[in-house]
Amino acid sequence: MLIITIAFLQSFILITNQQQYQVKFKLTSFGMKFQYPNISDLYSVQSNVFSTIRCAKICSIEPECQTFDYDISSNVCRLFSIWSYQVAGGNGPGTNRTQLNYPLGIYLDVTSNSLYIANYYCHNIVRWVIGATSWTLVAGDINGMSGNSSTMLFYPLDVEVDFMGNVYVADTSNHRIQLFQAGSRNGTTIAGVTGISVVVTSLKWNATGITVAGVTGISDTTPDKLNKPQGLSIDSNGTLYIADRNNCRVQKWLSGARNGTTVAGQSNGTCGSGPSLLQTPQGVIVDSDGNVYAVDTYNNRVQLWSYGASFGIMVAGTVMIPYFEIMNNLYNTLRSSMQYTVFLFPSTGISNSGNNQLSFPRDMARDPTTGTLYISDYFNHRIMRYLVNALSGTVVAGGNGPGTNRTQLNYPLGIYLDVTSNSLYIANYYCHNIVRWVIGATSWTLVAGDINGMSGNSSTMLFYPLDVEVDFMGNVYVADTSNHRIQLFQAGSRNGTTIAGVTGISGTDPYHLNYPYALKLDSQLNLYRETNEILRQINRLPPGVVIWQHSVNILRWNGLYKECIAFSRYDNYYDTI
Repeated sequence: MLIITIAFLQSFILITNQQQYQVKFKLTSFGMKFQYPNISDLYSVQSNVFSTIRCAKICSIEPECQTFDYDISSNVCRLFSIWSYQVAGGNGPGTNRTQLNYPLGIYLDVTSNSLYIANYYCHNIVRWVIGATSWTLVAGDINGMSGNSSTMLFYPLDVEVDFMGNVYVADTSNHRIQLFQAGSRNGTTIAGVTGISVVVTSLKWNATGITVAGVTGISDTTPDKLNKPQGLSIDSNGTLYIADRNNCRVQKWLSGARNGTTVAGQSNGTCGSGPSLLQTPQGVIVDSDGNVYAVDTYNNRVQLWSYGASFGIMVAGTVMIPYFEIMNNLYNTLRSSMQYTVFLFPSTGISNSGNNQLSFPRDMARDPTTGTLYISDYFNHRIMRYLVNALSGTVVAGGNGPGTNRTQLNYPLGIYLDVTSNSLYIANYYCHNIVRWVIGATSWTLVAGDINGMSGNSSTMLFYPLDVEVDFMGNVYVADTSNHRIQLFQAGSRNGTTIAGVTGISGTDPYHLNYPYALKLDSQLNLYRETNEILRQINRLPPGVVIWQHSVNILRWNGLYKECIAFSRYDNYYDTI
């Protein structure tokens, strides 16, 4: 609205006087306020004028009116008998320091008696001391070149300056707001994504979920049912790949379909350790070619099922008799001889802690560029990295036994690979927290939950988190399993918001969760989570406005072209939507 008002005033002056002047206004809490030199220049104040256009019309029919301003909050139209005077430019368009090239947003710095000007067609911000004959560069390119780097601008529309001298720019065609700290020409993006025009919606989801796979409360091996689904992957078409744990298979579920099809393991739920079998798979990934990677948990391996294949190829782990077969055979032998004993299931691996071995792997992430796999090696308290075709892996996180120390992990479960920061987000299950481990580092940093491994149900605490996901804005989503909820931690914050489920209350209706195991986000930030026999989708609400809070400052934006920005008296930062 401010840009439209300025443009209209400039056009009005140009048509009437046949010469373009730089109109001198001050942006106040009441709107654009004309700065006139003498009180006698204000000759009329009219109330109950209900639009800027109406105020302009009044001025156009008043013989004495040469300038006006309008207060939108009180519907007051002020008429002035003088023209504004020229203070900058006026030497035609160009890149010379005595020229401006279609100036748009301006900011008056009273303390330095100067104007900050969005020099639109020159892709820069300049500062013009009132009374001077030329400008000095503040931000952007001095020769008028456009760009999208941190030192460049692309058709800036508006500019603001805070009390510390920091400069804020609506970098319009780069779809971002840039902050240039006082004296610096290297900007930081504080809103938007450089070069990407999107409508970023409010981070809110529907309170109820929709069942998209399985039947509530009923487990079976039929194509329309699941049995304790654990892992989940989504391809670019929105097709779901589900690790159907207790059916020992991976199901492919097309969007809107009532039934799934088996793409790994046996459709009838047969479990085992052969190449065509799986044993309680708990993680799954599908690549861009439709190949399926299954975390074959009880077989201590990861199997690759090429697109359309009827059997898998081991790409991580070693061939060995799994725990369940050892215990089964031992139990059957003793039962046949009428002997009884007590079995203690091992909490650490038996001869499977080498770099070519896994012990109860639970989840994995894959680098789409290199094909490298990252596997959460649950009983070995570590994350293993397997390069393509490698016979052995490398420890990239943990591996120092269970514990709360920053060099340790404590039964890691869900993991998320952030390629841009070369780091892993890890659901540190027994420590009740989410940690971030930069690949190559020797310790983690805390993302969410308690740093000392304590559990809880407050907004800053977690209770046995099973999975973690991160969106393109850096927001973190956690399957807070024993709290029966999904928590959202906005980028940089450790205070979570419940976006699905009710804290501490389990249930099978659309409003509740029952120990959510896994979660995934699709390209529209719709949330999918698994619990018991079903997979539910929780849709994000329609596009709206994102609100970031930094101290008491509130930023509003919609990810599209930035048109004008302003500061209130309390330095709250606003962007038009």
